[in-house]
Amino acid sequence: MKRVLKQEEPILLTNFRRAVPQSTWNNMKDDAHFGGPAAYKECRKQVLAAQGGICAFCEIDISDNDSLKCRVEHFHPKSDISPAHNWALDWSNLLGVCAGGSYKSGSAPYTLEPLAQNLSCDAYKDQMIQSRKLSEQCEGWILNPIQLAASPSLFQIDKSTGKLLPNSLHCAAIPAWIGNKHADIEALVQHSIIMLNLNCDRLCQARLVLIRDIERNKKKQRDQGFSAAEGLNNLATHYLKRRWPGFFTTIRICLGAAAENHLAMMEYQG
Repeated sequence: MKRVLKQEEPILLTNFRRAVPQSTWNNMKDDAHFGGPAAYKECRKQVLAAQGGICAFCEIDISDNDSLKCRVEHFHPKSDISPAHNWALDWSNLLGVCAGGSYKSGSAPYTLEPLAQNLSCDAYKDQMIQSRKLSEQCEGWILNPIQLAASPSLFQIDKSTGKLLPNSLHCAAIPAWIGNKHADIEALVQHSIIMLNLNCDRLCQARLVLIRDIERNKKKQRDQGFSAAEGLNNLATHYLKRRWPGFFTTIRICLGAAAENHLAMMEYQG
């Protein structure tokens, strides 16, 4: 999970909300009279663009905007609609996420049997809410990518398993997380991993494929006569040339200081 840097709200959403301030999200998608379908399409397009084409939770590639691979997630429940605030139409509440492994027709890494064990992201989050293991108003219980800092990453990776883990040093070094329901930030990160099932086999296997590719390319750099530092810098340029590659955080962690230097030169903000 990385920071999501929100762009300016689409004017089509602004106009629709002004016209129908108490509309639900689903009603907006069907309300052609006030431009709802166009507003929905633009929201979907812009949330993906703001995230660089990767899922806000697991970072799988959803840049093709395939409706079977990705959707719009409301971090705060979209059912929370009142005259004071309509969370369904709140631009700051919208995230682009993958389908969470919920479609049987997909191929790896988007789907893996058994589906129930390999759900992730909002698909798994919804299950946790329905089973009352996670509050529907989950602020403070799990990380909101919009509230993350660009640096440092709060995660580390077990390169032998592909599992995400909290980075204890980074978690201890950053200021307190406003509204944190846990004892500390490390516990918040760990609970987020669990509640979003970010260590399901499907995602771990996909990260391992990438980790092994990076390790093979490190060896190729050495075989070509580059020093360790030169090789890592070359790989940072190669892997991070797109904004953003799938499993961005995995790449960032595997390339370490070289990735951080490259991102700094890019003036990385999220």
